[in-house]
Amino acid sequence: MLAAAGALATIGCGAAAQTDGNTTTLTYAVMRNGQPIGTTTMRLSRAGGWTIVGIATNVQVKIAFFTAYRFSQHETERWDHGELVALNSVTDDNGTVHRVTAMRRGDALSVDVDGRVSTVDPSVMPDSLWNAALVKQTLALDTEDGRLTPVRVVDHGEERLVLQGRPMLAHHYSIDTGFAQDVWYDQHHRLVKVELRGSDGSEIEYQLG
Repeated sequence: MLAAAGALATIGCGAAAQTDGNTTTLTYAVMRNGQPIGTTTMRLSRAGGWTIVGIATNVQVKIAFFTAYRFSQHETERWDHGELVALNSVTDDNGTVHRVTAMRRGDALSVDVDGRVSTVDPSVMPDSLWNAALVKQTLALDTEDGRLTPVRVVDHGEERLVLQGRPMLAHHYSIDTGFAQDVWYDQHHRLVKVELRGSDGSEIEYQLG
C-alpha cells in the first residue's frame, strides 16, 4: 500500500537533532496526509576519514482499528574517505523480509541478498537519501532488496523554504530510483525535506525540524 513511504522512511517530519562530539543523532516522525505514521532515528558518527551511519525505521498505517501496512528497516553503512566498505540492512516490508549485506573486497563490492551473492562495481552507492552524493549517481544499490536501480535526477536549483517557522535556503532535486521523490538539501548537504506520493496516492512528507 505504501511501499514508497516505507522505502524512503529515512527522513521524517518534526525532527530533533542532537550532536555529541563527532556523532549526530537525528530523530524524525514520518507523515502521511499530515498524520504521523512512524519514526526514524539516524545516527552519523565521523572520525578521521571514517563515517558510520545507523538508520532505524518503523512505520505503521492503520485504518480504523486495522493495520493496513507495516514497514521496518535497520541499516548500517561504513564509509572510508567517501568509499562504501560495508553495509548491512534488514527490512520487513509488510511481512516480506530481505537481508542485504555488502562488503568491499579489493576492487569489487560483494553483495549478499538473502543468501545470493553477486559482485558489483565498488563505486555503486546505496540509495540512502542521507548522502547528497546520490544526486550525482546514475546507478544505486537498493538497501531494501539489493537490486541495482537506475537513478534519474533533475536539478531544480536553490529554493527558499520555511521549516518549523525558520527560513532556509535549500537545493531542490527530483530523484527517481524506481519511484519519484522531491528532495531538498541545505547548504551543509543535509537532507531537510522530502515529498512523494505513496502507491495509494497518499501524500508523504519528510521534513527536518
